[in-house]
Amino acid sequence: MVKLKYILILVLLFTSTVKIEALDIQYGNIKGYKGSEVLIEYYGIGKRNNYICNITSSKCNPTKKTILGKADTPIFKNSIKLELKEKEANHAVLSKSGNWLAYYIPAKEPSNNRTYVLKNVKDNRNYIINGGVSYWDLVNEQKKIFEFSPDEKTLIYTDDKDDTLSLYKVDLRSLKDTKIESIKIETKAFNIGTFTLFDSENIYYVGNTKESPYEWSLYLLNLKTNKDKMIETYVSYLDSITKIGSSIVFNRLQEKGYGPEIYNPKINKISYFKIPNINTKKNIVNEKYIKIGNSDSIVMTPPSYDSKKTYPVLIWLHGGPLRQTSLGYHPYHSYGLYDAMLKLLQKNNVIIIKLGYRGSFGDGRAYSESIKGSVGKGDIEDVMGAVSYIKNQYHTNDIYLAGNSYGGYMSLKVVVEYPDTFKSVFSINGVTDWESLLVKMQNSIFNTQFNGLPNNTNRNLYDQASIINKIGNLGNQRIEIIQGEADRTIPPWQATLLANKLKEAKKNVNLVTYKGEDHVFANKKNISDVCVRMFGLVGIKADKECTN
Repeated sequence: MVKLKYILILVLLFTSTVKIEALDIQYGNIKGYKGSEVLIEYYGIGKRNNYICNITSSKCNPTKKTILGKADTPIFKNSIKLELKEKEANHAVLSKSGNWLAYYIPAKEPSNNRTYVLKNVKDNRNYIINGGVSYWDLVNEQKKIFEFSPDEKTLIYTDDKDDTLSLYKVDLRSLKDTKIESIKIETKAFNIGTFTLFDSENIYYVGNTKESPYEWSLYLLNLKTNKDKMIETYVSYLDSITKIGSSIVFNRLQEKGYGPEIYNPKINKISYFKIPNINTKKNIVNEKYIKIGNSDSIVMTPPSYDSKKTYPVLIWLHGGPLRQTSLGYHPYHSYGLYDAMLKLLQKNNVIIIKLGYRGSFGDGRAYSESIKGSVGKGDIEDVMGAVSYIKNQYHTNDIYLAGNSYGGYMSLKVVVEYPDTFKSVFSINGVTDWESLLVKMQNSIFNTQFNGLPNNTNRNLYDQASIINKIGNLGNQRIEIIQGEADRTIPPWQATLLANKLKEAKKNVNLVTYKGEDHVFANKKNISDVCVRMFGLVGIKADKECTN
């Protein structure tokens, strides 16, 4: 009896110390800095915490401050403000002295011309570069386009005229006529995500390679020698690189998201801010980059994967299409939510394929533009290419589809085209009918995918993309449609439109809506529910982390 009592006590002690993880992500960003102090905000699901950190010691303390230092934004004269407004320009930057101004006029239909403008503020003279795009303006999507060197001899900017996002330099001392004369800067990177000038000779930039498109790295490039070197891997291509004192701060992949890290050029050393409960170790387990046809993709296998065993397979389709999937967590906080769920499915013996279908970012302008006129056709061919890969590589009885936004549309479109291939489909805030959506919106960035609003010449493109026209193909496949009721990107009536059509056709559909949720979900209860439902999609019990 005494022995049994002793065993029970040990069991209670053990179970009380076992920490059950909860579904969460942790993304950190610099909100400001002053002297050696840096204000960092970490945000997860339904929570935000701020910290004041010392860049020298890396020590951090919680704070209620939301502002530190002055806003790092240019102050324009009224004449410049008026010029920017009249030309509908953006990405405007001033040189340190205020003698030079650069701004960008994005491409718009129907002309689809974009313009780089460099202005000599003193003599009110403009120098320009004009260029055309046939699809979305990828440059305008970038967080940063221009930067002047501290000595004001050089302008650095990004352009994708040669297919990939690259850096170009302009010698401000040798400008002639009204045209910007520039030189392409050769780098080790395939695409440039972001950049900053450390001084007038050295540029830090984040880029990927053609061989590893999902591995974005921080590089240092010397403009005099034209030599660059890699500093760190798995760096965010979305977040800014910030010079604070003599150090560079950038965002890198961490255990549950992305967060700021420090590079000291003098001693060539990376260090981490010591923030409570933040693990800076990157979390990429049983994930690898694969090429499926022309698609750059990620395969995630279970921890104890056995090639002789049979597993369910989930194909995950990211939003966009001008977005990218990722190794580990995505730099986008909104995509990180789903990455956390996919990792839980992986842990529970589901093989995940994160597909980089045509139209995705990171493989050059031509690949991104290849979705134009091919919505509901070429992208669907890429999914079926992934199905062929799965059947050749793994033992599986069931293949499932899931995606958010444009990926939600693709999930629905694929299953009506190839219903016998998939057991269930999960669409989150996805487009369900392009024609009614674009007619309602009139002026949408998606118009370019169909060569404009519906008319006699592009009718075939809308028919090609249609889901509703093909719902008669469906059998008893489970269709789960998830929709935020306050979605300002894809209106909720898109979800109810398809759900009602499926119900009328007596198909196996379930519509779930969340009150108050926009295109990116924020309520922890709702996010947990999505996680539980995603497990239900593949017919397994939800992991405890979904609801803790």
